[in-house]
Formats: sequence, structure tokens, C-alpha cells
Amino acid sequence: MTRIAVMADIHGNLPALQAVVEDVRQVAPDQVIVAGDVVNRGPQSKECLDLVRAMGWPVVFGNHEEYVLKFEGDSTPEEWRGDWWLPTRSVAQDELTADDLAYLKALPLHYVVDAPDLPGIRIVHGSLRAINDGLGFWMSDAELIAAVGESPEPVVIGAHTHRPFNRRVGRWWVLNTGAVGVPFNGNPAAQYLVLTADGGDWRADFRAVPYDRAPVYAAWERTGHLERSMAAQVFKYEVETATFHLMAYIEFCEVRGLPLNAMTSFVKYREASAGTTPGRSLHFAAS
Repeated sequence: MTRIAVMADIHGNLPALQAVVEDVRQVAPDQVIVAGDVVNRGPQSKECLDLVRAMGWPVVFGNHEEYVLKFEGDSTPEEWRGDWWLPTRSVAQDELTADDLAYLKALPLHYVVDAPDLPGIRIVHGSLRAINDGLGFWMSDAELIAAVGESPEPVVIGAHTHRPFNRRVGRWWVLNTGAVGVPFNGNPAAQYLVLTADGGDWRADFRAVPYDRAPVYAAWERTGHLERSMAAQVFKYEVETATFHLMAYIEFCEVRGLPLNAMTSFVKYREASAGTTPGRSLHFAAS
């Protein structure tokens, strides 16, 4: 039997990654691939990167690896040096070593699995067009084909959207792993994908592993970022709710003329977003 596991969007959430590592040991795949975004957004980027590297798993370059590298050194633009950007700047300048950053720079944009007598698999972070171009349920068949049509392999696996996805279109089978560290589908469990050989094709198993989130909240507290950066508060809130809040929070502040990096703004946003449907994008009109 041939079996592979594909995970992504770990985002510095060590307890979630540890839960998936234990689940992977039970699943016992022949290979594990990480489809990007090991670091950033969460409070334990260094620990997550160390664990992934220690496991020896191939890793694909994600947009959050790219974000972190933009903050490397002292040449970042002045507007990036404020407290809003503190979590990402800290990853690049305080947490990761020079060797870690060199490792991130060398990551490939694609990874291909070519198993005998089985359809080939191309693994990317976003789509074949861009690392921040996710594959998801909102796309029409035509849009999906445009996003994956350059793949010679009939199976394309992406990540980035933090939502599991599964659709056959044209000659391609398009899947999304979901997220280990920060799911956006309303289910807070750590999520990843397993493909198992079955009669000359692959069978998909979308796995969701419950874990205790209290340690990741405690890790945020230890950083000291929550008092200074509302981006850190939003990232923590996303783990709590398994919902994408970042752009909704920015929109909320913009339409009300609220300062982006103020605790009062975040408190108002949290009150306004409470009770919304988990896993859905949020939009706020001015009031």
C-alpha cells in the first residue's frame, strides 16, 4: 500500500503540529510533505520549524515564509517597523537563526509525488499561478482549471485558504489540505490530508485532530506581543474561533475610522463579531 500525508498552514502553532505528528505516527504514511506556511501568525515559529526540519519532511515555500523574509535584517521599510507588524518582524529578526532563514529561502515552489502505477501529484502552497492564490469551494470549474491547468500531474494539492477542499474538474483532481495551526472552516481541530492508493487511484482522507489550545494561548502570552500588537490579538482570536478575521478586522477599523493598532479597536471588533457564523468571512458596514 502507498500512502502520503500532506499538511500545511502550521503557522507557529506547536501544540497543533505536535498533535498532527502523533496522528501521522498512527497513520504511518510512506511520505509526509508540508505545503508551506510553517512559520508566522502563531507564537512558536522557531519551535515548529525545528520540528519539521527534524522530521526530515519536504517543505514547499508559502506566502508566510515570504512575509518573514521581507523582514529579514535592518532594511525593512519604516512603515513595517511599528507594533502592528511586531509578530512577523519578531519571527524574522529575533526568533529564527541565519540558518533558518537560509533554509526558508531555498524552499521550492512545487513538490511532485510520482508513485508507480498511480496518478502523479503536484503539491503547491497556493495554486500554480501564485503562492497566495488559493484553491477553494468558491471557485467555478473554469476558475479552477485556470489555476491548475499548467500541471502535467492530474492531482493538484494546495493549501493557503485554511479550508479543506475536494473537486474533480476536467482531467484534474483538486484538493486543499486545510490547516494544521489555524483552520478557517469553523472546526478548531488540526487538519491535514492523507492520500492512500486504492485500485490504481488515490483515496482522500481529510483528518481533523483535536488538541488542547490552552498551551498555544499561553505561548502568545509569553511573547508579550498581545499588549503591543493587535495583529497578534487577531491571530489568537482566529485560533479561538477557527475563522478568518484579519481582513475583516482591518475593514472594520477602516469603515469606522478606528486606529488599527489599538486595544479599544480590537475589543469593539470582537464584540461586533461575536455570534457570527464560524468559518465564514465577515463584513461590516459603517455604523
